[in-house]
Amino acid sequence: MVLPILLAALLAANSSPSPSPDERELPTIITVISSPYCNSLADHFNGALMPMLANDRVLDTVGVQLDDLNTLFYTTNYVQQFLHVRDSVYRQELTLNNSLAGIEANIKALREGATQTTDPKATAAVQQASWQLQTVYDHQRQLAIDLENLYQSMLDYNISRANPPMGGFSEREMTEAPAMRDSKEWLHYYPQRAIIDKSEDQAVDTAYNAAQTYCLPKKK
Repeated sequence: MVLPILLAALLAANSSPSPSPDERELPTIITVISSPYCNSLADHFNGALMPMLANDRVLDTVGVQLDDLNTLFYTTNYVQQFLHVRDSVYRQELTLNNSLAGIEANIKALREGATQTTDPKATAAVQQASWQLQTVYDHQRQLAIDLENLYQSMLDYNISRANPPMGGFSEREMTEAPAMRDSKEWLHYYPQRAIIDKSEDQAVDTAYNAAQTYCLPKKK
């Protein structure tokens, strides 16, 4: 019953929707024309995206810890492994949660800066990029919240007094679908990461095109 007890707290809070690819190189948005619209695009798009990419690297590490959580009760030193995973999850969820306010502020400023032009197409382009970043934010935030809930569940579980069966599951639980015993499935880890990666790529493409179209000198 060990892993079900730890993970059950996630179900009530978790209603959100492929493994993360190797780290991607996304271009930095650079503008040449100095205007409120272009300055906002460069400053606030990059101000939101850079910490999002840092969070992606944190989530890569989270994936390793969740794999360890799935298997630690097969080891004889499961108490030490449990405490290590718990402390790692705490550090990672804290990093994620601490980044959210700054990201949200930059997305809001980007959306507001999109109106600093008389060209409705230019406004629409940056607003579209801001909503694509919003999707990234929403899913990173959901993972951060779920990881905080997981940490609290692990903190409440007295591992030193536990006597779990091998693997952390009873004989009956071992007959259930593997997904019911997989912490990544409970967290919707892979679908969340896929949406994050796709939305980041879309946002960069949208913002890059806006910068090229509206923030570079026109060719004569």
